[in-house]
Amino acid sequence: MKLTILSPEKKVASAVEVSSVTLPGSEGQIQILPEHADMIGTLETGPFNYVATSAGAPLIGVISSGFFEVRGGDVTVTAETCELSGDIDVSRAKSAQKKAEGALTDPELDMKLFRKYELKLQRSIIRQHVAAGEL
Repeated sequence: MKLTILSPEKKVASAVEVSSVTLPGSEGQIQILPEHADMIGTLETGPFNYVATSAGAPLIGVISSGFFEVRGGDVTVTAETCELSGDIDVSRAKSAQKKAEGALTDPELDMKLFRKYELKLQRSIIRQHVAAGEL
């Protein structure tokens, strides 16, 4: 299988030969193996990993919402944000966590902003766990 991962900021993987891909699907975690049926799905914020056939060990990262497509042995992921574990700035993630936690304590926060900061909090915590190798 060939994996391509795209985000507005960068191309994380480009036609990388892989033996498996695990993604945080909107209906739960999904693992894609060779000869997987063609499909399209949505992604939630969460950890992902893939095993490049040349590396053998899984490469781990974090995705923040998006879409994926499996078609003819190719997997394409388009994500709002995507970082591999080695690229995560832990101090920035901790700062984002504190900012989101502070914003969520505001009793006058409307529902739209509440959801925004809730997602920021979730993303910052997941980033820290992935960077620490805990997911």
